[in-house]
Formats: sequence, structure tokens, C-alpha cells
Amino acid sequence: MKNVNFFIIALFALFSCGFSEHSQKKWFIRIGANAINYYPVNYPFKDFFQKKNNSINPPFSNIEFGHKITKNIGGYFNASLGMVDNNRWKIIDNFFVKFSPGIKFYFFPHHWLDPYLKLGAGYHQFDYQDRKLRMPRSKIYKLNKKNFFLLDGGLGMNFWIVSNFGVNVQSNYNQVLVSQSKDYLNFWEHSIGVVYRFGGEYYNPSPDKEKKASKKIVEIKEKENFYLPSIIEKNEEKNSDNKICCKKDDLDNDGILDREDLCPNKFGLKKFKGCPDTDSDNIPDHEDVCPKKYGKKENKGCPNGVFFPPILFDLGKFTLSPNSLAIIDEIYEIMIKKLPNSKFYINGYTDSYGKHSYNKILSTRRANSVFEALVSKGIDPSRMEIRKLGKSVKRNKGRLVEITIRRS
Repeated sequence: MKNVNFFIIALFALFSCGFSEHSQKKWFIRIGANAINYYPVNYPFKDFFQKKNNSINPPFSNIEFGHKITKNIGGYFNASLGMVDNNRWKIIDNFFVKFSPGIKFYFFPHHWLDPYLKLGAGYHQFDYQDRKLRMPRSKIYKLNKKNFFLLDGGLGMNFWIVSNFGVNVQSNYNQVLVSQSKDYLNFWEHSIGVVYRFGGEYYNPSPDKEKKASKKIVEIKEKENFYLPSIIEKNEEKNSDNKICCKKDDLDNDGILDREDLCPNKFGLKKFKGCPDTDSDNIPDHEDVCPKKYGKKENKGCPNGVFFPPILFDLGKFTLSPNSLAIIDEIYEIMIKKLPNSKFYINGYTDSYGKHSYNKILSTRRANSVFEALVSKGIDPSRMEIRKLGKSVKRNKGRLVEITIRRS
């Protein structure tokens, strides 16, 4: 039985390592063993760890399935069963069942140490038919029932070993709802097991929306040779064109008729045939490789040449996350539309931890992942060259791939 349990845990770990690309998945499943603690009457924390008060059930006696609603809130459904001793009522080896849906509140959802608070309610079955509980001062509490409703709440912790697989521990206090029972039926439930998360992202950043504002605000910075659009020029353009155009023929209200406007859905300038110049560098956005940064014409609108954002990787990983794939989409657009004749270096890096031989292989794999992603989108492989540059000087910022232009 021990070998079987070990094999199942190892299988979960292997599956998680092989197929996960990002840690923030919206579904999870947890399986494990639980312990039911019927503590001494009226003393919830007395003899908390004494074996006689705890009935430990084998693995798979506690199963939980859940869904992340936001990064800090999620729902769950928990099921527990087993043969339980209740020393409080002098009951030995009785069948125990509990079903409990509820809500979890996560404190640090992006960390490997993942604590949470849980609150729930549900159904509980334990046979108290024809049972008597002897109380102090010769009092007797009688009960003839086995089905109950309950409220439960407690704390738990996930320890994520790899991206989607980890170890879980949690402890719940269960308030059984029976009139005039005080806490004679209440109990603790502790569990330990493994947790696996899967499915789509619980948070997907929304794509950039096109600007449809009728006015444009330009941020002016102290730079040499900057270009400032003339307010008088724009007013003259509007006054002259308003005489010959009507609103339905000028969707972006920039005073240029749609049939003559190269950018009919964006407010622009007449000198650029209706296209905007966001960074005021006298290069229209559709010709500007860096449309939000002031640059020079010889650098195609970029401050010091083209800048590609770095592609980051998790510790020891070379697979691409959804965020990395989004960055690669941007790089692809620049390579195809704005730098169609340029060639590039793909430079792979690691941090300074680990052996040099391992880091050399890891940096190559990271660079190769980016190379294959760009090729799959349609970039000619002959335009790119992989360079394995090993570890970076900065320990915390070396797990990345950078793309630079080759100077031939």
C-alpha cells in the first residue's frame, strides 16, 4: 500500500512538471488523509494532540475540489469519510461522513507559501441513535439522531513544490447544528495531503483597446530636438475642413475626411495624413518602431535603436508562460512589419546559482524556446541566431532571454 501511495504522488509531480506553464490556474483538486478530533466536552484545545482523541483515516479519506474566482477568493467542495472513534460518547469505529461547500480567502496567492482562511457549511452523518452522554453532576444528555447540518471554518496552507503541485495541510473547527446540544457534538478535522492545480488562467489581462478620444494629451519631456504639434495649426485645420465635411465623414473628428485619412479611427495630424504621433518625435505611429518613446529617424523612432522587452523564466524552467507568449507576439509584429530586413541575436541567460555546465544547457534551452516560438509564427530561421551566454551577473534578474539586432 505504501508503494502504491508513493507511485501516485510521484505521478502527480511528474504530470505537473511536464505540462504546467504558469502557476496561476483556476481549478484545483486536493486528496489526503484526515484526522477527526472529538475533544473533551467544553474544552476545544484540551489534549489537542493526544492520540486517543484523534481518529486518523488513511489516504483518500479527504477529497476537495475547488475553483479560483479571483486571485484572492475561491470556492470549494470538500468530502470526508472514514471509520471514527468518539471517546466523548464512548463510540468505537462508527461510520463518519461530511460534505461541505464553502469559500476560501487566499493571503499570498503568488507565493510558494500559500496560506488561506476557509468558511463553509454542509451535511454531516454520524450515528448517535439511542446514545447517552454522561455529564458532570449526574446529568445525562440523550440523542437519537444521525443526520446533521454544520458550519465549519479554519486555516490551511499550500506548500507549492513545483508550479502546479504541492503539499497541503489544514485544520477546521466544525459546529454541529442541533438544538440544546451546546458543543457536545462539535469536533476538529485536520488533514494533510497533496494538491494539484490545473485549467485556464483565473486572471487574463484585457487586450489594449484602440484610443477613440476626440482630444490628445501629449506629455512633453526635456529632450533635444523634440517636436511640438502646433495648437494654432490644429485649429486652422479644423476650421478650414469643418466647412466641407460633416460628422459622419470624419469618425475620429480630426478634421480630415475618412476617404483621405490613413488612420480614420485615430485622431491625427494633417501632415501625417490623419495618423497620430504619440511621442511627438515627428514620426507617425504607424512608421514608428517605438511609438510611445521619443526617438530619432535613424533609429526608426527609438531612443537608442530598437528595444525588445526581455522574456522572463521561472527558476530552473525553460517553458514559456502566457505572459512570455504575449511579449513574443509583440516582437513578431516588430520583426515582420517594422524590421523586415534585419537579423537578430537570441541571447539566453541564467542566474548565477547552479553549476556552469547545467546553466549553459539551461540558457540554450531558453533561447531555443523563444527561437521555436518565433519560427512557428512565420519568422525565417535564417534571420535569427541563438547565443548561449550562460549566467548573468545579477542573480535575481538573469533568468531571461534578450533579443538584439545583428549588425552585419
